[in-house]
Amino acid sequence: MNDRVEAPGRVLVLGASGRLGGAIAASLLRRLRGHVATPSREELALDLAAPSEAVARWIAQWRPDTVVNCIAIGDVDRCEIEPALAHQVNAELPAAISRACARAGARLIHFSTDFVFDGALRRPYREDDVARPLSEYGRSKLAGERAIADTGCAHWVFRVSWLYGAQHRNLAADLLAPANAGRIFSLATDRVGVPNPVQLVAAEVAGCVARDRTSVERPPSGLYHLSCHGATTWHAFGLAFVREAIRAGRLAPDRAPGIEGIVEASLGRPARRPEWSALDPSHYERVFGRRLPDWEDAIAMALSPADARP
Repeated sequence: MNDRVEAPGRVLVLGASGRLGGAIAASLLRRLRGHVATPSREELALDLAAPSEAVARWIAQWRPDTVVNCIAIGDVDRCEIEPALAHQVNAELPAAISRACARAGARLIHFSTDFVFDGALRRPYREDDVARPLSEYGRSKLAGERAIADTGCAHWVFRVSWLYGAQHRNLAADLLAPANAGRIFSLATDRVGVPNPVQLVAAEVAGCVARDRTSVERPPSGLYHLSCHGATTWHAFGLAFVREAIRAGRLAPDRAPGIEGIVEASLGRPARRPEWSALDPSHYERVFGRRLPDWEDAIAMALSPADARP
């Protein structure tokens, strides 16, 4: 594989209008200023029937040395109902992007999911654990991972899990919304994983890109689990988030929402979820020289002002 990517150049962020893409774009713009391109959906004009043509146009127009792909269908139940669309966006498009990056000598940064695992283990999953997805979403994301590896382009595929934070609608935003004061939130007690603020993931990715431009020794291409430490349920996370939001002055105690437990398996959703899908970030920490926080400590990143974030 070719892991030598020349610097400086331009970073192209695909999907910058989404929650993760927007957070990464903002973090990169703070670090790299004019070296970041964040085209809108209209500018990308993606035609899923001809992804290779669209990607070739993007590479020719923005001439990036790094492509950060945040385009995905993350709605797990929609993927189950529309598997062909899930495969187009989560597998075929990343394959087209990685082929174009290989031709251009650019690095691809792509994101996958804890849903590639079946949840049978009761310890945090490592990168070398066997992937057995239970859903079309998990299968499409796993196919995307493998397609990228097969092209031989310089790449980092980061598996992430249980993202929250930023302005786009998500559990954290709902818990903080004034309109939800006193509302009771029903959160699952029967599924274990790792909540991760998008602000943390964005800061890590931006740091990886910035260091990649100045380091002689670059982390090798491959698959990495980018996740906080620990494991919890959505119910326990909700309780911890409200507690920390009150402590940080983001919620008034008498206006805070309530949290109750629910058995998610009883909801009868179209897609199966892994019951236990915590990710082990040890490999990422060793290779990239980082130390990631416990999930509970990371809540502060989602509660801090935007201008205070890395």
